[in-house]
Amino acid sequence: MTSGIDLLLRLACGEPVTQADALSVLHQAIDRDDVQRLDRVARRKARDAALLECARVLAADDPGPWAVAKRLEAAIKRFDGRVWPRLRGGMPCDLGPCDMALHRAFLSGERIPKTQRRLYDLLTD
Repeated sequence: MTSGIDLLLRLACGEPVTQADALSVLHQAIDRDDVQRLDRVARRKARDAALLECARVLAADDPGPWAVAKRLEAAIKRFDGRVWPRLRGGMPCDLGPCDMALHRAFLSGERIPKTQRRLYDLLTD
C-alpha cells in the first residue's frame, strides 16, 4: 500500500501514478496523530532512500563509505547552493541521476544531513 507522502513525492518527481494507488490513499482511514507520525516516518524513509540512491551513483568506483560520504557532502552542498534555489524558483533544470535523487530528498521536507560524519552514519546503518 502506498502512503500519501510517497504518492506526492512520485507526482512531484514526474513519475506515473496509477488511479488505483491514488484511490487507495484517498480511502485510507484518517487519524490525525497517526498521519503526522507516519508521514514523518515516511518522509524520513523517503529522504534516506533518496540519499542512498545518490550515494550509489557517487560510489560507481567503490571507494568505501567514508569517501562516498565526502562525495555526498560535496554534492549536497552544491545542490543546496546552486540547484535547489533554481528549482524552488521554477527555473527549468536538467538533472542528472545524482541531482534527481537529491531533489527527492529535499522534497521530503525533512532536514538533510550535511556533514560527512552524519552521511557516513546513514551509509553504514
